[in-house]
Amino acid sequence: MAPILLAFLLGLSQGLLHALGPDHCAAMATLGTLGGGRRRVAIMTALRFALGHAAMLGGIAAVCLVAGVGLSETFERWAEVFGGAVLVALAVTALLFPHSLDHGHPHLPGHDREPHEHVHTVSTAAGAFMAVSGVRSLLIALPPLLVGGSMSLSAWTYLPGFALGILIGMGAVGLLFAEGLSRANARLNLWIQRGVALGSGALGLFWIGSRLV
Repeated sequence: MAPILLAFLLGLSQGLLHALGPDHCAAMATLGTLGGGRRRVAIMTALRFALGHAAMLGGIAAVCLVAGVGLSETFERWAEVFGGAVLVALAVTALLFPHSLDHGHPHLPGHDREPHEHVHTVSTAAGAFMAVSGVRSLLIALPPLLVGGSMSLSAWTYLPGFALGILIGMGAVGLLFAEGLSRANARLNLWIQRGVALGSGALGLFWIGSRLV
């Protein structure tokens, strides 16, 4: 198999695994509940999260590749603390302000009541912020860095594969979560939202505590 294709497929598989991390799933689930149980909104939220995540990861990794630099364990530890804080912030928002991202103004006849564009902005930003904690792992995994070829073409095929894997993985999670929400009634959705938010906040606190010990 050609090295370029191998690097792309390796990046794709690593991106899929990365997308299914517990912190990412918790964040996407929390954001998904803010869409009011709408299938299309939950899927778009997951995709926006994935786009922000992939763009931040790829951007920082590309800069490091060009500059030929790596990141320290200290950076990774504090980046993971930051990721945990993002989870806690999302959980608090979902618990205390469950409708803060919904429309707050009337619609004209014939227009659907969809959550505000803010939910997409927040999901993109959350995906980007949480990507910071995974940059060092991505750089370590990049085959070109392991052999010292920072400008190798394989590096640039690995990164698109990794980004595509993230989009597919997070999109699939969003689809499954949206399907579940669409089958539940409004009362059950409220309890699901609270449970997801509490779980996400607990995971974020655990994430922070485990990195500070």
